[in-house]
Amino acid sequence: MNKALNIKVILVALWMLPQLSFAQFSPGDLSAAHAHLEGMKNCTQCHELGSAISETKCLDCHLDITSLREADRGYHSSKEVRTKTCISCHSEHHGRGFDATRFDSLGFNHELTGYSLEGAHAEVDCRECHQPSFITDEEIAKRSGTYLGLETVCLACHEDQHRGQLAEDCLQCHGMDAWVPTTNFDHNTTKYPLRGAHIKVDCKECHQGEKDGDGEYSKYVNIPFAQCTDCHQDYHKGRLGSDCTSCHSIWDWKISDVTSSFDHNNTRYPLIGQHEKVECKSCHENGYKAMPFANCTDCHEDYHEGDFLEDNGQITDCKQCHSVEKPFTYSMYGLLEHQQSDYPLEGAHMATPCTSCHMSEESNWSFSFESNDCITCHDNVHEDFLGDRYTENNGCVTCHNAERWSLISFDHSQTNYALEGLHVEVSCKECHLPDGLESQVFAPMETACINCHTDTHAGQFNEVGQLPEVDCARCHSNVVAWDPINFNHNESRFPLEGKHAEAKCDACHKEEEINGRLSVNYKTNQLQCIDCHGS
Repeated sequence: MNKALNIKVILVALWMLPQLSFAQFSPGDLSAAHAHLEGMKNCTQCHELGSAISETKCLDCHLDITSLREADRGYHSSKEVRTKTCISCHSEHHGRGFDATRFDSLGFNHELTGYSLEGAHAEVDCRECHQPSFITDEEIAKRSGTYLGLETVCLACHEDQHRGQLAEDCLQCHGMDAWVPTTNFDHNTTKYPLRGAHIKVDCKECHQGEKDGDGEYSKYVNIPFAQCTDCHQDYHKGRLGSDCTSCHSIWDWKISDVTSSFDHNNTRYPLIGQHEKVECKSCHENGYKAMPFANCTDCHEDYHEGDFLEDNGQITDCKQCHSVEKPFTYSMYGLLEHQQSDYPLEGAHMATPCTSCHMSEESNWSFSFESNDCITCHDNVHEDFLGDRYTENNGCVTCHNAERWSLISFDHSQTNYALEGLHVEVSCKECHLPDGLESQVFAPMETACINCHTDTHAGQFNEVGQLPEVDCARCHSNVVAWDPINFNHNESRFPLEGKHAEAKCDACHKEEEINGRLSVNYKTNQLQCIDCHGS
């Protein structure tokens, strides 16, 4: 019995020995990744009996790393890492929450993976790239938290924005710093090198978007470029052919550019004079299509607003007066042309500026007049004093002429009072404008002398009691002078005889007050000798 009991005790002790040994010799709990290897029975999964961690056992378990090493890929295949033991980086028995990778604390160098982090990649969090969706190996992708199996090509992580149009090596065009600009791309290496203004054009202006199930993307292949109209709208709608460079320059669409080869003189309307300075779109407002150009008014408005019309109602063409060689304000219409018009210029009119007759106070030109009467341009200074016949139908020329307004050529003999003697030499205004234009006196006018001249005789010869009836011509003559050459003293009440014929008039006819004013008394009644000579 004792012998049997001892055997049982020994067997129980042997059964409990591993449990007591694990509790006594295990350094601590394994990390969560190796928790399934916990227990004394599993020690040899990683450890050799009586020896340290086996590198072979690690690689037998971590076949993904073994595969990468055999393919000479990844971090663990680098020379620096191959010479290290697994435990030097990935130790265990530090508890369930321990991170065996410990990138930060171990000074992980990403360059040893064969993929250096450059540009924007250096700032990206590791897990933004190392995620299962980017791993092509399905077995590796199943592992939670793995950093293995990630490809180095751009499209392993990035979506192909070009939908397979271009090569998979994005670095041929793009840089590591940013997606745009495409610093490595040179358009001049393509079939369509960029020249002129094309250099400044944003890529998407030519490579416009296409759409598919994943959204919008730019088109880079199968883009026609043999002709300008493959990309640009034909502004001329085929009227001028398809070779835009025959007129336009790749440096500037405007044909006024000095590098343009377009020559307007090759068209049916060569540009000369002022037209050479005009901007194209000033004429070609509605596109560069065929335009009428037979008359100036095909392009220009009728500046004179119908003043010049032909018998058929058409506007007289501007080129009869104006020339494209000079500005529009210059006119070729001169004195010779005016002399052939309905109103030839004479006298002072020939020296009168055009604006005096043809421009209003509002600075508006006018060349159409209702009539050629003087009063169309000139004020009627005589108003109604002369009557209509002297103001209508150029009645002014009855007295005045175009040489000088003050030069009067009126034939007074056509009136009921012909001018004779000294009256011929008298200025018209002496009789007709005694107080200037304010008191004009023309027709009708009385013809008696007393109507114009003062009666110096104080009514002595007013025999009928009315001054206009005084006949001055009985004594005076207006032909030579005022002297009474027509008076014959011998026909008076006192004929002159002897010495009396030699006596001066004022010796007998003295000045005295007559009818309230001083006047020489010619009606004296002192006819006796004693009246003058005394007793």
